[in-house]
Formats: sequence, structure tokens, C-alpha cells
Amino acid sequence: MEREKRIQLLVEEVAQKEKELLELKEGNKILSGKVQSLEKDKTDLESRVVELCEQKKEAEVNKENHGYDMLLVGFERAKKQAEFLYPEMSFDKLDPIKVVHNGALVDDDEVDCEGGGDHDPEV
Repeated sequence: MEREKRIQLLVEEVAQKEKELLELKEGNKILSGKVQSLEKDKTDLESRVVELCEQKKEAEVNKENHGYDMLLVGFERAKKQAEFLYPEMSFDKLDPIKVVHNGALVDDDEVDCEGGGDHDPEV
């Protein structure tokens, strides 16, 4: 009789453990689904970050180009005004990307910023 009780208790324990195991498996299945969903969201967000970085780079390039475009517009305005004020003079040699250095027009990148072109207060 004692042995049968003990077997009955063990059978009930096994049944309880099986029930707990099934609950854990179900919980694991739910969590696995959430992990997959989060991984997909992560991938989507990473793609969006890459896209936004590309847009940022493009905006920075456009900003730089806009600044250069505005420089050219201002240069052309000044040139037209000079042609209007001094019609007898030719301004064809003017170049918006050149600087005067040692009595000559040279590319800005050929002149050291510390000692030449319109960077030098003595010129």
C-alpha cells in the first residue's frame, strides 16, 4: 500500500513536470516569435539608418554645392556691375576660383593659406 502511494505521488509529479514542460515550451515558442519579430524590426531600422545616412551625405553635398553656386552667382553679379561701370574695360580674365599671388592669377589651392592670395593681408 505504501509503495502504491509512493508510485501515485511519483506519477503525479511526472504529470506536473510534463505540464510545466509544455508551458515552458509554449512560452519559448512565443518568445522565439517575438525574437524573430524584433530581429526583423532591427534589420528594418538598420536599413533605415543607412538610408538616412545617405540622405544626410547628399544634403551636405547639396549644401556645399549651393554655397559654391551662390559664390558664382555673386561673382557674376559683381562682374556685370563692373562691366556696366567700366564699359571700356574687359573683365574676361576674371575667374572666381583664382587668387592674385605674386602679381599673377593662380588657383587658390596652389597658394599656401598662410602666405598668399587674398588670404595675405599684404597682397
